[in-house]
Amino acid sequence: MSFGLHFDDSEVAAVRAEGGRLRLRFSAASVEDMRDGSAGFLPGLELVFDQAAWEGEPAACFGRLVAGRLGEGGVARRVLPLPYRSLQPVTAEFEFRHGERLVVRAASAHAEPGDEAQVRTSYAC
Repeated sequence: MSFGLHFDDSEVAAVRAEGGRLRLRFSAASVEDMRDGSAGFLPGLELVFDQAAWEGEPAACFGRLVAGRLGEGGVARRVLPLPYRSLQPVTAEFEFRHGERLVVRAASAHAEPGDEAQVRTSYAC
């Protein structure tokens, strides 16, 4: 399974802080199948930041993303390959449609669709 997670137009269900870990859970992660280019949505995907510090209020960070990027090793990505596991510290920025902003700095990050992950077809025009 090889997907590209497009931060723009993804829907975030919730952001939760658990100790030094920050979890960004998508209700509908906008993905592209890297094999054939088909687009769809992946429900329930989590992007987890370990040993994280952040600016912004996690409880207020939900809904549609209008912009997002994740930087690692000097490279900023707007599309994240899945599965993903960082090899070094990361910085991420997310901007939500309702104006909330979240900036995360973390020792590492990962996102892995489960083996049972089912992409739902997008009918966007």
